[in-house]
Amino acid sequence: MVLTWLTTASGGAERSTLELAQGLRELLGVDVAVVWWDNGGALRPGPQDVRMRQVADLDAYERALVTELGVDPAGTVLIGAHRTAMVDIALAESFAVPVISVLRGILVADQGLRTVDPRERRLVPRLPGDLDWDILSRAGCWVGVSEAATRSIRESSPRPVNAVTIHNAVRLDLYRKARKPPLPRRFSVVARTEPWKLIDQVIRAFARLPEELAARAQLNIYGTGTALPELRRLAEELCRGQDVRFRGHVPDHRWLAGTDVLVTACDIEGFGRSVLEAGGAGIPQIVPDRGGSTELVVPGITGLVYPAGDPAGLTAALAEAAGWPASRLDALGSRARLNARSFSQTRCFLAYARLAQEVPEWSRHPSPLSAADRTA
Repeated sequence: MVLTWLTTASGGAERSTLELAQGLRELLGVDVAVVWWDNGGALRPGPQDVRMRQVADLDAYERALVTELGVDPAGTVLIGAHRTAMVDIALAESFAVPVISVLRGILVADQGLRTVDPRERRLVPRLPGDLDWDILSRAGCWVGVSEAATRSIRESSPRPVNAVTIHNAVRLDLYRKARKPPLPRRFSVVARTEPWKLIDQVIRAFARLPEELAARAQLNIYGTGTALPELRRLAEELCRGQDVRFRGHVPDHRWLAGTDVLVTACDIEGFGRSVLEAGGAGIPQIVPDRGGSTELVVPGITGLVYPAGDPAGLTAALAEAAGWPASRLDALGSRARLNARSFSQTRCFLAYARLAQEVPEWSRHPSPLSAADRTA
């Protein structure tokens, strides 16, 4: 298999791509090559026995991809991502290599998705309606990393597409249970500080906590990005006297030890890797009821789900979690850990391997299996 990825930052999608390559190679014995286009994010050390081709521009990307596709076209499947889909599909067609394109976000009608335009030769934002669906619909199959992502493909494409869901997964054995002192209640946001992550909504909701709860709560923001200066200004303006800390990027999941409850406001998150990582560490989560993250939380059992875009709803969720006794926090955390186990990496890797076996047999007809049968 040939995997491709265009990185613009170091985050969850980058880890998921390399973990998939490693799993296909080590667990299933698949011959794997990765073409990694470094466009702003650092390349992590590649898995053993996986060929890593690191490139810096589209010309080098195309050359590397052509080389890998030409090794054994009849026995190759290309697993690419939405950012390079138009390039991947066109090149793979010349070798008769089937393509599985992975959507790691959610297509939203009024929000641009960054993809490589072969004519402009660079990464550009495109609204779903402006994407070249004549090319994109020719992928052997699209994979959404959540039901929300898969649904957005089907709703956005004006042409019939094969689209299934394979949930992302994380290595849960890496995460130890975080220490949970009764006070202060440590809420954490773990995300790149970009506007679309809606971290400002979390700050605004935290600022509205009743005084007696705010005195016993702490908000930690882990991450860096373009919106960081504005978020700092907003916290200084709204959260005077409250404990809001900007921790920056911390390596090796060190945020887990400083977190009692994970919080996110982003409702166009394709998956929400940090949500699942928190669950694996026994940390309850607060998420909106829209986007991929909501699929990872069982309301009232492993965390709380509030109406997306409802500031009062998010404040109410924070207030409820701030008032949880230690016993309630531990009970939610234990169930969150059990829930996270259902998103196993082995299941994810097997789902991709199964799909890679089936796609070459498909023509332009829908798969005989339903999306639900294929969900991992």
